[in-house]
Amino acid sequence: MKHTSAVLGIFAYHHELLAALQALKGKKLDIRAVYSPVPLHEVEAALSSRPSMVKYFTLAGAVIGIISGILLSVYTSIQWGFIVSGKPVVSYVPMVIVAFEFCILLAIIFNLLGMLVSSRLPNLRMPRHYDPRFTADRFGILLHCEEAERAAVAEIMKQAGAEDVHDAV
Repeated sequence: MKHTSAVLGIFAYHHELLAALQALKGKKLDIRAVYSPVPLHEVEAALSSRPSMVKYFTLAGAVIGIISGILLSVYTSIQWGFIVSGKPVVSYVPMVIVAFEFCILLAIIFNLLGMLVSSRLPNLRMPRHYDPRFTADRFGILLHCEEAERAAVAEIMKQAGAEDVHDAV
């Protein structure tokens, strides 16, 4: 069984944070979070994370919306069998509008749910490792590594300019 350790590095400058991310990128470590008091688009590029799964939530919502819109239209047409101008009871042309509206509605709802799930929201309490300086003037990297790699990871962060590197609880 592999024992993992959580390591938190605190940096004073964003270029040091980016240097540490570039150095850690080649190690194939599990970078859990990057903390910053300001938005840094370079961090997103440096992490080169996997594509978002939100689009699949949206697609699933759209497909479910189309199917449920058609089923609702068929059910109501059969249930109340109004014959208008000799047209069939189950007429497909009006179902397109209902299917489209359900598609949009459920796609939006599933998109919102996918965004909440992928961003792990709502987070009702602060993580124990969080440092209040991250909202003021410091940057941080939280990553998980094997216990044997902990010293090497700490050294990489120190060489990149970390002020403090310690175990995260």
